[in-house]
Amino acid sequence: STYNVKPQLSWLYAAGLFKNFLDNAIETSVEIYYKDMQNQIEYREGYTPSISDPESEFVFGRGWSYGAEWFVNKVRGRFTGWVGYTLSWTWRKFPDLNEGRRYPARFDRRHDLSVVGNYSLSQKWKLGAVFVYGTGNAITLPERFYIMNGVLNQEYSRINQYRMKSYHRMDVSMTYTPVQKKPRKVKSQWVFSIYNLYSRFNPYFIYFDQEGTIAGGDLKVSAKQVSLFPVLPSVTWNFSF
Repeated sequence: STYNVKPQLSWLYAAGLFKNFLDNAIETSVEIYYKDMQNQIEYREGYTPSISDPESEFVFGRGWSYGAEWFVNKVRGRFTGWVGYTLSWTWRKFPDLNEGRRYPARFDRRHDLSVVGNYSLSQKWKLGAVFVYGTGNAITLPERFYIMNGVLNQEYSRINQYRMKSYHRMDVSMTYTPVQKKPRKVKSQWVFSIYNLYSRFNPYFIYFDQEGTIAGGDLKVSAKQVSLFPVLPSVTWNFSF
């Protein structure tokens, strides 16, 4: 914090229920929460980076989030794993942004699901799989394009009015751990894995591409999605001593 910037404060309220089943082989929990955030900081609308004092470009407001979390974890047996799901809302409200109306935070994620499973085939081999799903990030996009004085201009939506595509991915692995007949100082294992098994093109960011020219009267503007990391196999050797 500074003379002009107050410290950010937050208060978290949570309540939960925890219960185990089958002689503690399965752990479960349900939690609800509410978080209040004060003195949140954003840049004013229309801000462009410059060498001037950035504090003069700050605007201040509040935020709040709330939701519920469910968790089930199997900790014993040949098959182990867990499932976690979160339903949540995260909002921001600034008098000087978005006409003073609340808007979803960038990382507001309505649904967040994780599923993890491990299965021991033998003392040497173990299979693993992970699936994750999440609602896409909130994003601000241009809604209209127009030409004025020979220059292409754009008119943006309200803050974070749109959503990127949902994120989901599955990873699988097979782990080989050699059985040592005699105790050794060095222990190792091999992991054969595939990241993003079905090669989902998850959105990283969106940009707008231009084709044609204004002078030629054939200008076209289209949204393009950039994605990272398609299906990616790998082999890893882990060792410890």
